[in-house]
Amino acid sequence: MSATTASASNDQQPVGLSMSQVEQVRAQLQSDIEMLQSSIQRLQYAQEGFGESMVAVSRLPTNNQENSLLVPLSSSMYVPGRLSDPEHVLVDIGTGFFVEMRPKKAQDYFKRKHDYIQVEIDKLQKVLYDKLLTRQQVNGIIQMHLQQQQQQQQQQK
Repeated sequence: MSATTASASNDQQPVGLSMSQVEQVRAQLQSDIEMLQSSIQRLQYAQEGFGESMVAVSRLPTNNQENSLLVPLSSSMYVPGRLSDPEHVLVDIGTGFFVEMRPKKAQDYFKRKHDYIQVEIDKLQKVLYDKLLTRQQVNGIIQMHLQQQQQQQQQQK
């Protein structure tokens, strides 16, 4: 969902709707909020990966004497390895494609990806904030409806 689409749906004013319609608006907002939170978490996880890759490339040995290192097989399991060419690294650029780069260029690539994801996270957080404000307004409308119903019931007694 783009930021413009999400903000356009925030312009709806639920005042004057029936209680069931207001509940539907609240349910849709809750669904949107959960989706945005999940998307932000996934982006933060990807961003962490690029940050870790950037640090890993910066720590590569630069001389031919110290070219042994630990290669991660998972987040908790490493095997000893040997860097045959410290002047070049293979970078996974997505969908199974790898590009050979110099370590400095690889660091720049990871930094660009890290920064790009941060921009996208910031956009989603703004949309999320707007959705949270709208949900708060809708909850206020629901409270107002409930208070009106209670007042009507008290007057009928």
